[in-house]
Amino acid sequence: MNNLEDKEFEDIDYYDFLGVNYNSTLEDIEKAYRKKARKHHPDKNRENPEAATKIFHQVSKVFELLSDPIKKLEYDNARKARVAAKKRYEALDAKRKVMKEDLEENERVARQKKQQRTYSEESEQVKVERLRAETAQRRQQLAEKLHRRAAEFKASK
Repeated sequence: MNNLEDKEFEDIDYYDFLGVNYNSTLEDIEKAYRKKARKHHPDKNRENPEAATKIFHQVSKVFELLSDPIKKLEYDNARKARVAAKKRYEALDAKRKVMKEDLEENERVARQKKQQRTYSEESEQVKVERLRAETAQRRQQLAEKLHRRAAEFKASK
């Protein structure tokens, strides 16, 4: 399995893991490797040899990768891509916040418009019912007026 694809090291920055800078020399990397390897060697950590062995192997793999110029270059490129992706994600996250705020504002405006439409529709319904009542009243008045005239006409004959 390629070290770059190893799930154990997916989220680990190898430089931070060894305690060196990104632009450290091979000598600095070797010095940091020796120091960390000594600290986590299984023979020196008798209380928890399994954890010490795991960390010791990780330190060895990291040193192997960072001491090989080709593998180091591959790792550095992958690291740069991860850092750039993280920055894009953080920027995207800020954009998402703005988009979310815009969406919430648009939803609030839409709710207000819907309430106004509902109020307007209710007002229109009230108007329609009032007009219907007025029309019905006029029809009734006209019908009564026609009845009276018809009765007067019949009475005059």
